[in-house]
Amino acid sequence: MERLNYWQFPGFENIYLEDSYVLSINDKTSIQILLEAVLTENHSLYTQPLPEEQYCYRRMSLNFPYPQTYDLVLNNISPIADPDGSVDYGNIDEFFSADGKYYLRGEWGELTIVSDPPLLFDVENYLIVKNGDNFIEINKEKISIFEWKRERKGVITLVYENTSGSPLSVQIQAEQDPEGFAAVLGYMGEIERGYTTELTGGDLTFDKLKQYYAANLNQENVQAFSVKYPSSTGDKYLISAITS
Repeated sequence: MERLNYWQFPGFENIYLEDSYVLSINDKTSIQILLEAVLTENHSLYTQPLPEEQYCYRRMSLNFPYPQTYDLVLNNISPIADPDGSVDYGNIDEFFSADGKYYLRGEWGELTIVSDPPLLFDVENYLIVKNGDNFIEINKEKISIFEWKRERKGVITLVYENTSGSPLSVQIQAEQDPEGFAAVLGYMGEIERGYTTELTGGDLTFDKLKQYYAANLNQENVQAFSVKYPSSTGDKYLISAITS
């Protein structure tokens, strides 16, 4: 099967992941990877880089909705401390699809997953969507109605209040505004009761897996933890240590 790189996925055309940073991985609703993402100049949210930075960074969430199977390997690495006090786990070196699966790899580990197409959306409190030839900013807290007609899967209608309190509506079409459509779809997943793997109910890290599932292992001999969903033994998960 043909290999597709991430920039060929809808909504990922104007993102550069090789210099983006992985901030966390969690399983709260499906598999979510929080990123400090590099936006290219053609992205609707692009702004001039800060004086001390080379790129325009924006916090984004990479989601894999409704996973059928996944194999997540988390390497035994220490998070990298940044000058602002935050930490990250390095970059995404590869992200592509082949043989009906998605593959991500980096210093942090690797993920092989079968799921619905991945979504990338802004985690700030606003959605940026296309309205005619212009882009508009919608406060998530002012959205009152979502309408996604099944016969038109590529169109979502939002009803929201503007700054003066007047109700407005806008249609977001996947073909015309793939980034806005992905953002709205991702937000719909946030507020609905979505699929959850419930492994830890939060961040997936090497240290957390060691704490909850392998407290008696000698950390010096463990290079990584592997999490397989579902397991081949009938359990929901199979968690194993990869030793040197």
